[in-house]
Amino acid sequence: MKEFKLLAKKINLLGDIHIKKYGEKSFSSFASEMLSKTKFDRVFDAKEFITSSFLSLPSQHFKYLEFSDLPVTVSVGKSCFIDLYFWRRRSTVIHNHHFRGAFTCLLGKNLDFDYEFERTRKLSKFFDLGNLHLKEKRQIHVGDVVEISYLDKFIHQNHHHADLTVNLCFRTPQDKKRDLSNYLHSGLRYSRNESLIENTMRLKRCLDLGVIDLKRMKISPDHALMFLLVFNESSDLETKKYLEKLLKTEFKINIQKLLESHDKKFSQLEDFYE
Repeated sequence: MKEFKLLAKKINLLGDIHIKKYGEKSFSSFASEMLSKTKFDRVFDAKEFITSSFLSLPSQHFKYLEFSDLPVTVSVGKSCFIDLYFWRRRSTVIHNHHFRGAFTCLLGKNLDFDYEFERTRKLSKFFDLGNLHLKEKRQIHVGDVVEISYLDKFIHQNHHHADLTVNLCFRTPQDKKRDLSNYLHSGLRYSRNESLIENTMRLKRCLDLGVIDLKRMKISPDHALMFLLVFNESSDLETKKYLEKLLKTEFKINIQKLLESHDKKFSQLEDFYE
């Protein structure tokens, strides 16, 4: 595993040099080229890494379970870093990226769906309606490399369909001025705005504690929509009906139909699993 860590540091240094010389805009293609040449999968052993690494890791980019089933930062440079993402058999949400880079599969298999989004109606600063088109579906096996472009230039959903899949990501830090977006198959785009999500979580906790009367509060349609996206399955019927009515009035949308349409499409896509 020593060879793997030394290789990560070497590639990380080359990434820093590239960004210093050319800037971040060309980093995605550079990262893809470097991962294709480097072949990290040939020097990676998952069990050895897990048993030997945790006493000598750099500062971690993600908190535990914040992304993937186990995110591990293995090398950090001045302008870029290298992460490992361990995944059990499951899917990500459909999402874009507020960073640049590339990832390669070290163990397991990925089924990757690549999309493009065409906006037809702006609901608010945080939400849009539109058409989500499937551009490509591809099998990603050990050693394969995928370039990660910035924001809507790369929208994808990664289905990890081995018992354990490990992906290595060579990337820049996220752009703190831009929010990630997630998408429903039914055509809803929603921003992963930190303040909006935090306030929505706080609203749910207040409701669970019984310290507020939802109907006496001035709930914005943004918070109502985010609440139902996050807590639709765990909310009581009265709360759901109240928020659904608010959204029909303010946004002119039927959120339950959008969610049901998304779930139906997702179930159909699962047929591609091996």
